[in-house]
Amino acid sequence: MNLYKFDRISYRLFGRWVEKRNALYLELSGKLMKSHAGVPYEIYVSRSYLISILLSLPCGLLMYYLFYDLLVSPGYLSLLMIPIFSVLCGFAVYSLIMAYPYYRANVRGNSIDIVLPHVVALMHAMSRGSSDISGFFNIIANNKKIYGEISDEVRGVLVDTRLLNIDLNTALKNAARNSPSESFKNFLESLSTITASGGNLVAYFLTKSEQYRLKALNANKAFMENLAVMAEVYVTGVAVGPLFIIVLLVVLGLIGGAKYYIFLLIMVYLFIPAGGIFFILIISSMTEGTASKFVKMENKSHTGSQYQPLMRGETREKIYQFLKNPLKEFIENPEKILYASIPIGLIFFIIGTFNYYSLEFEQTIYMIDDYVVFTAIIVFLPYAVFVEAHFNRINQISSNFPEFLNRLVSLHESGLTIPASIKRLKSSNLGILNPEVSKINTDIELGDGVTAAFRNFGKRVNTVTVQRVVVLIENALRMTGNVKDTLVIAASDAITARSMEEDRSRSIKMYVLILYIAFFVFLYVSWSLVTGFFPQLPEGQIGEVTEIAGEGISFSGFDKQLYIRLFFHAAVLEGFFSGLVAGQLGEGSAKLGLKHGLVMISIAYLMFMFI
Repeated sequence: MNLYKFDRISYRLFGRWVEKRNALYLELSGKLMKSHAGVPYEIYVSRSYLISILLSLPCGLLMYYLFYDLLVSPGYLSLLMIPIFSVLCGFAVYSLIMAYPYYRANVRGNSIDIVLPHVVALMHAMSRGSSDISGFFNIIANNKKIYGEISDEVRGVLVDTRLLNIDLNTALKNAARNSPSESFKNFLESLSTITASGGNLVAYFLTKSEQYRLKALNANKAFMENLAVMAEVYVTGVAVGPLFIIVLLVVLGLIGGAKYYIFLLIMVYLFIPAGGIFFILIISSMTEGTASKFVKMENKSHTGSQYQPLMRGETREKIYQFLKNPLKEFIENPEKILYASIPIGLIFFIIGTFNYYSLEFEQTIYMIDDYVVFTAIIVFLPYAVFVEAHFNRINQISSNFPEFLNRLVSLHESGLTIPASIKRLKSSNLGILNPEVSKINTDIELGDGVTAAFRNFGKRVNTVTVQRVVVLIENALRMTGNVKDTLVIAASDAITARSMEEDRSRSIKMYVLILYIAFFVFLYVSWSLVTGFFPQLPEGQIGEVTEIAGEGISFSGFDKQLYIRLFFHAAVLEGFFSGLVAGQLGEGSAKLGLKHGLVMISIAYLMFMFI
């Protein structure tokens, strides 16, 4: 059954009932539009009802199975809990589905607010030579990889004006009404007023550019405070909190028997990973669009049989460039190394554990623990190395690029032409950009012109920061021809973006250290329990009652090796997900947390290896 048929069935069952209560879903309808869900509220609510009903009974049965041992009167009477669990689970699923448009709209609004200063800077530069708002929006819409969600917003304006024959002012008001960002909404409404009254667009964009730049700097401070709060919540609720709950459950299990063991399993294998993933998603929704990255722009190459020799030549050139510098491809696209590391890791795991498959399940789990850790290291270590190289190159480019633009502006203001200024910059110390400045100078000397030289530069140094400035320079020069003002705007935009990233990096490093401290606390308490407390307890199977001779104290059965393995798995999972959260917090990407995760996994493995 495809989604279309599923929606037809859900609407047939619940659609009319939902439509009769349309007043209850006015806010949801607005959020669906702002989140670009592409689904009317009648279909969405009907779908939510059907999904929650279908999942209620399976989830209820799962809850009944998990909590069976804790029920007051297990047996036939406890079956009455199944419908109660089912109703609760169905309501929880329905609530989550209904909350998703609100979450998605907030994420889109945050992404728009982050990119808005750069978009207004672009429009300010282009407005000095043109007042074609539709032309501005067309450029933004065609560069979605750079301007993200704003490209989708302005594309709606273009659809209204070009396909639906709606006047520009009405299209701007429609886009403002459906925008999830309050700042972008105000911007479009004011722009509509300016265009209707024939106001000065250059002055308007200049004012708004400065306003949004200052607003972005203030928002960056609030953002860092929010990240600090999230870090403290994670440390308390997920990094250290589960440890005390696990210790409590171990003690309760000694007194109350096997019924508490299932909660230990839930805490270790479900809560710790789910908590880490949840915080990564929440933090990434706050920082979406802030992390620098490489971005491949569309290459408008010729296709067709008459260009087959040219296409074969391009293929040979790509192969030659790869063989010349094979690491460059992996640095720009670290995910490609996974095509090699994952098969190698799986082959290592299969060969290493082949002799243990004939054993019983419990024995097999004991024997393959080491191989799981080594496989994870084999798979993720090369990826982590190339991710670090990837972001390190981006950071070097982002650090030196504003300085390059500043020096270019200074030389141009001193009386030199742009080609002469770039030629002078060949001898400057711009770090990783020195070879690129030489290439820009070569392109200009060969007659490509400043615009084409910067366009080629953007294709070679394909980071978001550079591409954003290249698009600004290319389009502003085409519309205005005013090189100096364009470069000043581009330099100011690049400096603001870099300053905000540096402030975030400096402010959050302390919380990465706190995550490490929390992990070491986890390890210390685990070591104390495993080496100090567990050896004092009598051996036995879980569920059996064991009495300490001469003491008159009874304990439920305690399988030491089982609990040691459980704490080992808890330490490994805690280390891995804490590392990912540390990367998301400190450097804006969970990928950059892989190095922290692998370090913590290795430390946990070495500690338990000597127990």
